[in-house]
Amino acid sequence: MRHIRQIIASIILLFLLPSSSHGEALDGRDNSYGFAPFGQIHLYRPVSDPRGIALLLSDHDGWSQNETELARGLADHGLLVAGASAPALIHGLEKAPGKCINPNYALIALARDIQHRAGAVRYRQPVLIGYGTGATMAFGALAQWPDASYQGVISVNPTSSVAGHKPWCAAPGFATGHVTKPQPGWRFAPNPRNRVGWIILQQAGVNRIAPKPLLRFASSVPGARLIQLPRSSNAKDSMVQLRNQLSNATLSLLPTPAPSPPPGQIPLPDMPLTLVPATGHGPQDLMAIAYSGDGGWVGIDRDIAVQIAAAGIPVVGVDSLSYFWTARTPQGAGHDLAQLIQGFGERWHKKRVLLIGYSFGADVLPHMIGTLDSQTRSRIASVSLLGLSASADFQFHLSSWLDIASDNALPTIPAIQRIPGIPLRCVRGQIEQGSACLAIPHGHAGQFLVPGDHHFDRNAALLARIILGQRKPGLVTH
Repeated sequence: MRHIRQIIASIILLFLLPSSSHGEALDGRDNSYGFAPFGQIHLYRPVSDPRGIALLLSDHDGWSQNETELARGLADHGLLVAGASAPALIHGLEKAPGKCINPNYALIALARDIQHRAGAVRYRQPVLIGYGTGATMAFGALAQWPDASYQGVISVNPTSSVAGHKPWCAAPGFATGHVTKPQPGWRFAPNPRNRVGWIILQQAGVNRIAPKPLLRFASSVPGARLIQLPRSSNAKDSMVQLRNQLSNATLSLLPTPAPSPPPGQIPLPDMPLTLVPATGHGPQDLMAIAYSGDGGWVGIDRDIAVQIAAAGIPVVGVDSLSYFWTARTPQGAGHDLAQLIQGFGERWHKKRVLLIGYSFGADVLPHMIGTLDSQTRSRIASVSLLGLSASADFQFHLSSWLDIASDNALPTIPAIQRIPGIPLRCVRGQIEQGSACLAIPHGHAGQFLVPGDHHFDRNAALLARIILGQRKPGLVTH
């Protein structure tokens, strides 16, 4: 699917080009600018460094005073908020190229754009919030992408459907139904594959969906939570209550900061990590560290980690999108890798480590290994490079999605040649385009060919068996 990812990136570039102010730094707490396909974006900044990111989609009448109050309430609680009109977004998506709608590409492009503008040191996954019509659109985006790159999704007073004529794009577990009333549009069914937290806030007396049917619907969505707000005496108190509840719900979805290590324990680097504890029985002295692709810690990266953990090996997952949002060097990233090996080796009592890199993560990993001292390098049991390309960037760029190397890109093959003596596996898909596996000189890596393209048919179980050394080089199908 690397060619599909390139198409997606091209579409995002089309979204960005009409925005004359794209890339300008933010000035002041409240700003607005044009950003296709949304139309006008309303930005609200906290007084200090953001503790999280929120995207807020409006009700059917566009951006109004209600949405402004909710956005400012979120900013007062430390979030950087981008607000947009849901009807304008629907209109933009209907006019955009393509036969179907998927708002997630535009939403993630917006999250990245505002963080570039804000000068964020690290990319943060946004909380997607919708109000009224926007609430249903936010749920539709989640149902269409059940393992989405959102910190969570919140729907405030959702409606039963969203307006529109163009169908929504098909996706695994995603089901829609066409409606004609109150206007032509689409309703969304629960997706049983959902893996992202969904919170529904329903104000008393705002029964666009009756409470009991809404509760039944929410109970069929994994990870969903319905909060029904008590009735207020007047509209002003009701909005204050909603502001507070929305802020609390949003903050509950943000990641918890890691605790400081006890005195005398090896410190860990400040990195975007996901820890996947072992769930099965396996080698007592082995752990794994996995660097994700440029889409972040979602999808195939996360699924592979689950499979490795099921084999009794705990995994440290590194979100490459967030970590390489700021420019790194092989030496600096290698130093952080060494700290991960030493720090988690001490905490988990593991002497050896499996190193895994997918796509962007596979490209940078050999350069990082090359900077390790001999003692740390001796702890590496094996290195698995999945979806390797010919060059490595140590900072994320939009061009990374287009597989266009930056001026600072480093070739991957020489870096692989400089780390002899470590068992290395290179995995490519049968129909993958641009794999650099075959460019590795003979004897430096085991070559594995698996069904599929750059995403390997999302067969995490098969990839885990290769990583664990349970398959011989060559064509592997099961």
